[in-house]
Amino acid sequence: MKRIAIISTIAAALTIGVTSCDLDLRPVGTIDPSNALQSLSDAQHLRDGNYIAFRGRVSSNVTYTGDLAGNLFHASTGFGQRGLTFYNWLMTSADGDAQSIWSAMYSGIANINFFITNANSCDKSNWSADDIATLQVYKGEAFFLRAFYHWMLVEKYCQDYVGNESTYGIPYVTTYDPTSDQTKYPDRGTLSETLGHIYEDLDSATAYLTTPGAVGSIYLTSDAVKALRARIALNTGDYQSAIDNAGELVNSNRYPLVSDQTAFNAIWGEDSGNEAIIQLDASYPNSLPGGYGYNYVGYDANNNLYMPDYIPEQWVIDLFEDGDIRFKAYFQFVTVTLPPGNAESDVYIFTKFIGNPALKDPNSQGYSGVNKVKPFRISEQYLILAEAYARNGNNGEAQNVLNTLRSARGASPVSGGDILEEIFNERVRELMGEGMYWNDIKRYHKDIQRGAAQVDASIYMPSTYTTFHRGWGDHRYVWPIPQEEIDSNPNIANQQNPGYSGN
Repeated sequence: MKRIAIISTIAAALTIGVTSCDLDLRPVGTIDPSNALQSLSDAQHLRDGNYIAFRGRVSSNVTYTGDLAGNLFHASTGFGQRGLTFYNWLMTSADGDAQSIWSAMYSGIANINFFITNANSCDKSNWSADDIATLQVYKGEAFFLRAFYHWMLVEKYCQDYVGNESTYGIPYVTTYDPTSDQTKYPDRGTLSETLGHIYEDLDSATAYLTTPGAVGSIYLTSDAVKALRARIALNTGDYQSAIDNAGELVNSNRYPLVSDQTAFNAIWGEDSGNEAIIQLDASYPNSLPGGYGYNYVGYDANNNLYMPDYIPEQWVIDLFEDGDIRFKAYFQFVTVTLPPGNAESDVYIFTKFIGNPALKDPNSQGYSGVNKVKPFRISEQYLILAEAYARNGNNGEAQNVLNTLRSARGASPVSGGDILEEIFNERVRELMGEGMYWNDIKRYHKDIQRGAAQVDASIYMPSTYTTFHRGWGDHRYVWPIPQEEIDSNPNIANQQNPGYSGN
């Protein structure tokens, strides 16, 4: 695996995109910084590269790594130790997934800073007013992406925010200035300082990104800014801001909830765009994301066999009641065939990301597992709004919002009980596999407690992994800063996260 730390990433020539499902970074082109942006056409080409990179950074191991570390899935007997590091909580500062995600985000940040720098400094004396206005929108997109990438790093490499504001943040990079002068490399600062920088970028995004929201938009919009603000506000304890931003999106009625089984299936099976605040463009064969999912299906078309690497735990299956349209869309009851000896077991497998037929080789008989990436959906905003109301002491409104979503999904209303626990479970039902579960666990301070398998014989070491437990407070709830980054940047040499070497 090619591993690129932030310092080498920024110092290197501009990379255009992510070309591998595991976020290995392979430059496919370089741009001369002195003349990279001289016209709106140049800006459009750079913008296209930023969207290609964005698509890669909201799919693949960014989405599934946290899920594998949680308690949603058991590894099957045929998983071949794929994903074992996080599944077994063996994270170290040399771990490949932690390193590749870190490097991918900072490579994206370097590209964004390159764009902003050139958009600000290029000679626009011969540009039309319309072209200048369009460039401003592109800048707004870039500010959004810079905030988004830094937030993605905070979610994984920092403590949960509330009560830990003075702990380490992540290096916030706002300039494109390749240099070998180590004295100029950033330190981590505090988590509060990092959040301040994120909001500064979101304020710029709000000012420049005026594109109105529309269902299934392939480009960032002003609604995407609100959606990110709501997500961040919920996770940082700013519940009124979460209510304001998520509430505005929910109440706009621009993104109506789907209640029909066929239409709901089409959100995933056909990438219909329904309910999507953003659904990034993709096409076969050259413009594909890495895919949301891990090997959850494992279909061998030649032999008509299912051989998944990971199988949902029994408690996940039990969360859904009869009539919930999500269950039929997300799970399929099949016979899996697994080692040793091609043993067969009848289980539900996770088929949410079964793949859009339009995004796979037409000659292939199997499941592609590739869907258009949906980094923001309106159902998440319903759940943010409900949780923010509950955490702000308004359980009645929280219940109303939650039941609106449940009604659309064919589920019965909830009444009384622990409303926050109901919302947590609803997030599993609605958002499973979309890369949010790890942060939900951190926000709720949940232990990782794996439970019963659907069928013991289908999973790896059932006596160990049906009782696997990691208590809240374990240092591995925060991922390690890559050791090569610690080694290359003297300003964070003593800023490794607790519990890992180099701190």
